[in-house]
Amino acid sequence: MKFNQNLLADIFQDGMVFPRNKDFKVGGYIAPKQKVEVNFNQHAYFATSDENGKWKITLPSVNDDIVNSLTVKSNNKTQTISNLKFGRVYLLGGQSNIEYRLKDEKHYQEIVSKLKELKYSNLYYYNIPQVDYVDPKTGEVKPKDLQVEHWHHINENNAGMVSAIGFYMMLALQESGIQEPIAVVDCFKGGTSASVWIKETDLARDMDLKHAFLDKYHETIAGKSWEDFDRETKAYNLTVEKHNRDLAKYLKMHPDTSLSTAKNIVGHTPWPPPYRPDLYTRPSGLNETMLKQIEFGVFNQMVWYQGENDTDRAKYYDKLLPLLIHTWRQTLHDPSLPVKLIQLPGYANYPDNSGAEIRQTQLVVSRTVPQVDLVSFIDGGEEHNIHPTNKGTMGMRLGKIMAGDDYAGTPYVEKMDASSEGTKFRFVFKIARCQKLHLEKETYLKVKYFDKKVEQIKLNADNLQNNKLILELDDLPKEISYAYENYPHHIGLYNELNYPLSPFRVGFIKKVM
Repeated sequence: MKFNQNLLADIFQDGMVFPRNKDFKVGGYIAPKQKVEVNFNQHAYFATSDENGKWKITLPSVNDDIVNSLTVKSNNKTQTISNLKFGRVYLLGGQSNIEYRLKDEKHYQEIVSKLKELKYSNLYYYNIPQVDYVDPKTGEVKPKDLQVEHWHHINENNAGMVSAIGFYMMLALQESGIQEPIAVVDCFKGGTSASVWIKETDLARDMDLKHAFLDKYHETIAGKSWEDFDRETKAYNLTVEKHNRDLAKYLKMHPDTSLSTAKNIVGHTPWPPPYRPDLYTRPSGLNETMLKQIEFGVFNQMVWYQGENDTDRAKYYDKLLPLLIHTWRQTLHDPSLPVKLIQLPGYANYPDNSGAEIRQTQLVVSRTVPQVDLVSFIDGGEEHNIHPTNKGTMGMRLGKIMAGDDYAGTPYVEKMDASSEGTKFRFVFKIARCQKLHLEKETYLKVKYFDKKVEQIKLNADNLQNNKLILELDDLPKEISYAYENYPHHIGLYNELNYPLSPFRVGFIKKVM
């Protein structure tokens, strides 16, 4: 889908940043079976649009900035994009924490001051328009007030609308010594399940996902008219408005109370809104309206930060997350696209222990899906605020890792060896992406036994040996875990670069004699 009638898709505009030293695509949608000519770097390239009007051409890599324009011709129409840049381009996807704008971040005014002093340069962004729905009959786009987006060279006037984590990530990359242009393409939407970004046909192939997401959605909207949907939406909006009034009243009466504490007392914003056919939270809803807009994009790496909205159905995330990564790679025609997978920070108000379950899935996926690296922010959350306002630590950590100067991600348990001698049991956890593990503060492992006894074991220097975590027990455990809860209070295991060890849970089987 696109907002204009240009020959090129909307993402191709003046000031665009392409990856350097990497073949890249250009393309768009025109009339079916039309010839297209692309003139670039003193060469002409040709293609013909298919029966749906789609066309694309792959252009050879560029390693300098001498080439700064590209021209497309078709059916007596011409489009030229100029002021092109070649550097590093990163795709950011997910929900509200990666969407969290720099203007709302804790250090925004400090950043603006530095931008005014021209302290940061050569940073760019492009925000994919957040299209909720396209009417299949009329082509009407919702929301109606959406406009064509443009590429932005970051300055003090436009920095507020870039992803805060994305900005700090680019800043860390630049501080690592990268001098070429650095850009992020923001393709995210708050309040989204992974199911929103996956093709409906792919969801339908798995019976569990079909039942939990597609069938539930269709059963919920069955037999309802647009008047019914509007009535339900109105009632929901009134509930949200009342909540916002109650929250504002409480904060006015208790001005020294933090927002997270107030929400824990008054309650959190009602979510999700009731299903309706034009709501972006419907299964596969954004796959065709937002993901479609980047199908011609080429990226150096992708960052995925999501999972909060799947905590109510966490048992399906081990199927959703690999399928989502496959969907995005397939859409981009890049099956080996490197992915940095952000592990959820701590937050106390997830149902049951589902936040921990999501993190465990993220850990497993990063170890089993090729070219996926885990970046843990388990130490970056706020107990009762799902949107931490300090994104600097998270973004800078991500950028340092993406710069490629050290490890490809944060440390995690790579394997576990168990042995027994008499009545003693010894467990050695080997930590990947770590040369030397150390304790930052008071830290515990939780041990559950088959007789239902639970033991908290305080760690000390004797439990650590370079990149190994060693534990000796008097009985065979049913389970050993570290920081496996929604909001862990005892995060203390770090590698030599001060990257936190990912939470983990390991289970054991008791042999029957």
